[in-house]
Amino acid sequence: MERKLPFQGVKVLEWTQAINGPWTGAYFADFGAEVIKIESTKFPEMGRVSSPYKDNIPGFNRSITFNTFNTGKESFTVNLRDPRGYEIFMKLVAWADIVLQNQRPGLMKAMSLGYEELKKVKEDIILLEVGIMGQEGPMVGVGGWGSNSMAQSGQFYYYRFPDNGPSSPGFTAVPDVIGPMFAAMAGIAALDYKRRTGKGQHLDVSQLEPLVHFLGPVVLDFTVNGRIQPPVGSRDPHAAPHNAFRCKGDDKWCVIAVFTDEEWQGFCKVLGNPEWTKSPRFATLSARKENENELEEQVNKWTSQYTPQEVMMMMQEAGVPAGIVQNAQDIVDFDPQVKARELLLKMHHPVVGDYLHTRWPFILSKTPAMIRTGPLIGAHNHYICTEILGMSDEEFIELVNAEVII
Repeated sequence: MERKLPFQGVKVLEWTQAINGPWTGAYFADFGAEVIKIESTKFPEMGRVSSPYKDNIPGFNRSITFNTFNTGKESFTVNLRDPRGYEIFMKLVAWADIVLQNQRPGLMKAMSLGYEELKKVKEDIILLEVGIMGQEGPMVGVGGWGSNSMAQSGQFYYYRFPDNGPSSPGFTAVPDVIGPMFAAMAGIAALDYKRRTGKGQHLDVSQLEPLVHFLGPVVLDFTVNGRIQPPVGSRDPHAAPHNAFRCKGDDKWCVIAVFTDEEWQGFCKVLGNPEWTKSPRFATLSARKENENELEEQVNKWTSQYTPQEVMMMMQEAGVPAGIVQNAQDIVDFDPQVKARELLLKMHHPVVGDYLHTRWPFILSKTPAMIRTGPLIGAHNHYICTEILGMSDEEFIELVNAEVII
C-alpha cells in the first residue's frame, strides 16, 4: 500500500529566490505537497546562477545550490509582466492552497498580487510571505541578505572571539536555515486553521525575529540586569576548560567541555593527573576561569600529542564531553553517526549526475520524506498548462511562441 505523506493533497504556488523562500517550499514538497515554482529564463531564480556548479561549469541546471534547496518541485517559466502571464498566475492561485513568496517587500502589491487581490480569486488562500525584515515596520523595503539580519540581530557581535571584530560563518547565512523552519511551522498552523474553519490567512515571517529569539539568554540578561554580555569565543562562563584544542595533524582540533567537579576529575585522570592539575589555581571552576589562559596552554600541550579521534574517545570514556571539530570531508567520509543514520542521501540528477543530499534533520517512522532532485528549468511547463490549467496543446504552443511561457 502506497504511503500517504503528511502534505499529500496540499498545493503550493511558490515565487521565491535564493535560499530562505525556496527551502521553505522544499519542506512542503519533500513531504508530499505539489509545489509549482514560478521562474523565468530571462530573469532566472537566483539559486540557478549561484555557485558551486557541477564541474565548475555555470548553467541553469548545474547549480548545486539550486538543487539543494528546491527538491521535489515543478518548474514553470512564465512572464508575469505579460497580462496573459498574470492571468495564468491568478489561475494557479485559484488552484493553490498556499502562495509562498520572498520577493522584495511591496513587489507583490505593486503587481496587483497582494493578499487582498489573491483573496478575490480564492477566498481561503494562504499567503505565506518570508523576508529579511517582514512586511511591516520602518525598515521594510531596505535591501539586503541573510547577513544583514545576522548583523542586526546580534549574531555577528557574539559570533567572534573577544579580540576580533564581528564575524560571519562564511557559508550559508544562518537565517536562511532557521527562517524556513519557522515559516513551515506557520504554514502548517495555517493549513490546520483552514481545515477547521475553511478560512485562509496572511502569514508574515521575517528572518530577523527568529535570530533575536535564538539570542534569548543575552537579551534576558540585558533586560533583567542591564548588562551587555561580551563575546566569549569558544569559551563558556560556566565551564573550564571549554574550547577547541589543537591536535595532531594539519588544522585538526577537538572540543573539550568541563562543567562539573566530576568531569574535572575525569579530565585530570585522562591526562594522567599531572602535577599542574593539583595546583590551587585549577582546583575550582572559579579558579580555572581566573587562570583560563594558562589552563588552555596546558591542555593544548597534551592534546597536540593525539589525533582528534583519540582525544574524543579518551575524554568520552571518562565521562567528559568532547567532540571532533569536523570539516566537510570528515562529515561525508568518516563520521560514523552520519553514516549510521543515513543523513546523506545519494541522488541522481539528469545534468549534475550523482551527488549527496542531506535529508531533513528529523526522521518520521511512518511518513519519511520523499526527496527528489530539483527540477530542470521549465521542465513542467507543458504539464502545468495542459493538465492543471486545461489548455490545449495549440494554446500552449501559442503562449510559448509569444514568450508568455519563457
